[in-house]
Amino acid sequence: MKDMVKALCGEYKDLQIKLYKQLHMHPELSFEENETSAFIKAFLAECGIPVMDGITGTSVVGILDGDQPGPTVGFRADIDALPVQECTGLPYASQIDGVMHACGHDCHCATLLCFAKLLSEHKDLVRGRVKFLFQAAEEKLPGGALAMVRDGAVDDCDVVYGFHSGGANNSGEITINIGPTSADIAVYQVKVHGKGGHGSSPHNALNPVPAACMAALAINQVLAEKASPLEQAVLTVAYFKNLGGNYPNIIDSEVVFGGNLRTFNHQLTVELLEKMEKLVKGICEAQGLTAEFNCEIGYHSNFNHEREALIARSAADELGYGWKTTPPGLGGEDFSYFMEKKPGAYFNIGMNDPKTNPDPAPHHNGLMKLDLNSLIIGLEMELGVYLKELEARG
Repeated sequence: MKDMVKALCGEYKDLQIKLYKQLHMHPELSFEENETSAFIKAFLAECGIPVMDGITGTSVVGILDGDQPGPTVGFRADIDALPVQECTGLPYASQIDGVMHACGHDCHCATLLCFAKLLSEHKDLVRGRVKFLFQAAEEKLPGGALAMVRDGAVDDCDVVYGFHSGGANNSGEITINIGPTSADIAVYQVKVHGKGGHGSSPHNALNPVPAACMAALAINQVLAEKASPLEQAVLTVAYFKNLGGNYPNIIDSEVVFGGNLRTFNHQLTVELLEKMEKLVKGICEAQGLTAEFNCEIGYHSNFNHEREALIARSAADELGYGWKTTPPGLGGEDFSYFMEKKPGAYFNIGMNDPKTNPDPAPHHNGLMKLDLNSLIIGLEMELGVYLKELEARG
């Protein structure tokens, strides 16, 4: 398989780089990917690949049917950029002020477009159906994957695969975990309402600051008191502010604080948020104040299924890259919604050349960049995974 995959993908290397540069120069923010969506549709049309009707917003689903019976296999690429000012100085740097593909979604999109073209021009490789899932808004809640799932984009899929480029990882370094790969995330905000007054007469006011401080300190103990020590979780009080100003002789009437919660267990997330709300309201009510507790549960923890992770590992082995496992990160990834609907796997591909970029910038940074010669690894892995999936089905 190795020689065939590398030879076939090599035919599309220049196109992949061209598409990557085009997308990198024209980034669009989450839920605003109108030109990107139109570009994807036009490219798929040139390949003779129809798109699925009824897909919400700027996401696009291409459908390629083979001439032989087989499974329906989905491949996903996210397409949105970030509100980051690019500082790389690259000749193909973003042309949109304050917006940049600083997380590699341009790579994911260019790779999936090339994969679609490759299969459309080599339909003898296709058995059953391949669905190319170009997903909007991975970077912003509620994310684009949830809408795609609700629209039925993966209803007929037997499996779904995806990858993330690693701008800080060495080229060809592939991570494929079984089980959780990202965190279940939630954000919360607390508003403590009191009664304002003069700093010289605190007894005539209901000062929300001490109550808010006590509530914030109590929240910091929630994990230790309410979660099993065997659970991995992070609970943060990230900001604290009053809304009336910062004058030393003014007692404000309202204080706001908030932060985020991350676990690998969605039910634990729900339970902890419920406990936090009761705790905050109880502390404030005991002092004659009221509190609002607002929260938003974001992406669920992504969970790689064993069979599909093993298929991806097999592809990496045969292509000569190998693979490793790493502790799951506490970042969020809405690929999880596909995994809740269908089995599949999501893996990471290193795309930094340490010789030319020995100190790579992290993702979501204005200096983040990918090695152009490493982009091809994503295409090789997509084709390799697809062929191994068909092989596993006999």
